[in-house]
Formats: sequence, C-alpha cells, structure tokens
Amino acid sequence: MSMTFQGYERSNGEVGIRNYVLLLSMVHCANTVTQQISWKTGAQAITHDFGCIEFEDKHARTRLSLLSAALNPNVFAVVLVGLGCEQTDHESLRKEIAEAGKPVSYVGIQESGGSMEAVEKGTELVKEYQRQAETLERKEFPISKLVLGVQCGGSDWTTALSGNATIGAMTDLVTAEGGSVIISEVSGFPGSEHILAERAVTPEVGLEVIKMCDELREEYVLLHGQKIEEVNPSPGNKAGGITTMVEKSMGNVKKMGVTSKLQGLIYAGQHVPSAGLWMLDLRAPAIDANATSGFAMSGAHIDVFSTGRGTPMGNAVMPVLKLTGNPKSFAEMGSMLDFNAGVVMEGTPIAEAGKALLEKVIEVANGEKTKSEINGDFEFIIPRENNR
Repeated sequence: MSMTFQGYERSNGEVGIRNYVLLLSMVHCANTVTQQISWKTGAQAITHDFGCIEFEDKHARTRLSLLSAALNPNVFAVVLVGLGCEQTDHESLRKEIAEAGKPVSYVGIQESGGSMEAVEKGTELVKEYQRQAETLERKEFPISKLVLGVQCGGSDWTTALSGNATIGAMTDLVTAEGGSVIISEVSGFPGSEHILAERAVTPEVGLEVIKMCDELREEYVLLHGQKIEEVNPSPGNKAGGITTMVEKSMGNVKKMGVTSKLQGLIYAGQHVPSAGLWMLDLRAPAIDANATSGFAMSGAHIDVFSTGRGTPMGNAVMPVLKLTGNPKSFAEMGSMLDFNAGVVMEGTPIAEAGKALLEKVIEVANGEKTKSEINGDFEFIIPRENNR
C-alpha cells in the first residue's frame, strides 16, 4: 500500500510535520525568563539545569542536546535565551542553526536590561516567527520521508502481548514503505539481545548489539555496584505483572516487528543515514524522557509510545502518540491516550491493529494533535549516559 502524508518542506530538503517555534534556554539562570516567554506565546520551551561551570565532556552533551533539538525538522524557528555570561556559546549555536535554514534569534537578559525587558523582546520575536510559520502550506510527501521513534514506558503485562506487538506490526509496514523507525531503551534489552542480533543486516551489526549490551551490564556494576537486573524491571513494572528483566526485554524487542531488519546503530544527535530500522545506542538511565528526548535529537517526527499503566509523557519538538495494550487503561485514561491496542486482547488480529495504528500515525503527521499536545505536555531533558 502506497501511503503519503502532508508535511512542511524545509529549505535543507527535510520535511517537518509541525511548525514549532522553539525557545531554548542557554543556562539554568535563564529558565524562568524562557518559561515566561512561553506562557505569553504558547511556544514550546526547553529548560534545564546546566549551561555553566560544566566539565568539557558534560558541556559537550548539553550543547549537542540543545542544538539537536533545534535542528529537528518539526522546528520552524528558534529563539535562544541566555543570561549573557554563561558557558554555552549562543553565537556558535545560532550560526549552526541558521546554516540549517532555520530562522533564529538570541535574547540576552543582561544586554536587554533585565528579566522583564528580555521577556518583552523574546515575546515579540516569537510572535513574529509564529506569524511567519502560519504562512507555510503543507505538501504531500511519501511515507519514506517519515522517521518514527518507538518506545514503551509504564509497562504492564499487556504491553508485550498487545501494545508492543501492535507497534511491531506498524514498524514492518513503515519500513516496507521505505520509511525509518528508531528503537532505543538500551537498558531494556539485556536478556534478548540475541534476538536483536539475529535480525541485523550483517554479522558485524549483530556483534555491535551484543557488545552494546555487554558493556551496559559492566557499566551498571562498575558505576553503581549493582547488576541491571536489580533495578529493572521497575516497581511499577512489577506491580503491572512483569516479573524479570528477560521477560521485560522479550516484550521490548517486539517493537521492531517481524520482518524489519536492523540496519545499524546511531548515537546521540545522529540522524538515520538511510531508510529502515535503526538502534539508537543511548545508554542513559531507563526513564522515559531520556529515550523520548533522544529520538527528538535524532530527527524523529513522531514518538509512538506504548504504555500499559498510562503516562502523560510528551515532547517539546515532536508529537508523542501514546497507545495502550490494556483495554482497562484506555477506558480509564482516555484523556492522555491516543490509540487502543487493547483490541488485540479482545480478538482483533495484530496485523489489523498495526495497520490502524499506522493510519493514526499518518493522521498525526497530517496535523491532528495528540493528547500530549492538547494537554500541553512538552517534556525534554538532556540525556546523560551512564558513563558520560
């Protein structure tokens, strides 16, 4: 089946499905001003606790995260907000963002004369970019231009059986159409990494997967003095019926589908080099926002998020489409869930549910807002990896 979506063509050849105007705080001192501009304009804002007095390697990750968020194809324009004496160099960031073809400006609190003056200046800039964004029209593009992240969190016993299985059926449809899917959550794979390796396009890629999981196990023991199985599954997973790390990982791998081949590994801030299924090697702690933010940094248009127990998780630069494999959860938490994969538990074939999920993804790509967007859930964190 040949499928298309309606997106916004960018000057660098990429395609976006949203026209977000993004506010980026350069340093923790500028967070409140950044948030106040957001409240006045409705623009998404990324704030954080970093940006000054960081060691070189830590600051490199801070900078990479901010730049990568700005370069996501869903972002139309960017306003950088800084204090004026922070470690984060706004000039170099502004230059790289501009070279990617995005309108970008900087607001400095010190040079503006204070917080309220900076808020006023930033508000004017954002509103002007929003006016420009409204003039753009959507065009038709093939699904091969689409990049999806696939994720699960707040999992229960239905996540593997119906939620992630439905995502897997959708993954196979997307890759068959020449689209791209990114899977991550590295800490959720130990115990089933051999399945990932067997699905790799080459033995070399398979060995990279095995090495990734072996190194992760070593990092947990060396850095924390605990095995990964001692902290994963989470208490919420166990309360939801998941008993062991292996059981959790067996469900996790279902998101890669049945026919899709793993093309290789990418790393933080790196976009997929070609179509197909890719692994984002992001060894950050297993909290949902790390993977979600990692997908956004790698240029994903949408995060397709499976949750058995429910979560309000969203993202500042891409829609998060949340589904559940638990019919009870969907009935009770419809205000934050977009798709009911629990129909699989009631007899609907997985293939049929996967097709319906892809149709829902296309609707979101065409502009339909997800519940996380409607509710104003726009989380983004700077992923700090275990050994970085």
